[in-house]
Amino acid sequence: MVETVEDELLARFSALVSERMGLSFPKERWGDLERGITSAAQELGLRGPEAAINWFLSSHPDVKRTEILASHLTVGETYFFRDAKSFQALEEHVLPALIASRRQDKRLRIWSAGCCTGEEPYSIAILLQSLLHDIREWTITLLATDINPRFLRKATEGVYGEWSFRDTPAWAKERYFTKRK
Repeated sequence: MVETVEDELLARFSALVSERMGLSFPKERWGDLERGITSAAQELGLRGPEAAINWFLSSHPDVKRTEILASHLTVGETYFFRDAKSFQALEEHVLPALIASRRQDKRLRIWSAGCCTGEEPYSIAILLQSLLHDIREWTITLLATDINPRFLRKATEGVYGEWSFRDTPAWAKERYFTKRK
């Protein structure tokens, strides 16, 4: 039998997740929240979603448990050059304007918030490399952050499967990636 969580408890948990983790689960997304806490409860060895919610509500969870919860509440759908129109706008308008405005200082700082497993910031780095022919003369900081530490570890490893390259231009794959055997 699947345990369902009462609305009042989900509302309190949703508020806690928003406050502690910055993740928004409005009532329309409570189904996602309940699925996430159910799978987190299993990984944590708790009796069910209600037990997990009550535990999170009554204590200040340690880093490991918060990491586990984050891994079940965040979406891992990403790939290189995801949302082609956005990357086209970056390549043709946003980055050239930013580069032009910073040409004197030769310093760029870019933040990829919610970077998941790193495909987005790596895609931005590839665009910068293609747009800046004097890139070695620049100081570039590309900060990539995500609430899910498991995603960040994968991003740091920089090892990706074919699915991550489904919309990657051939020139980028050939120039910037090495296929492992």
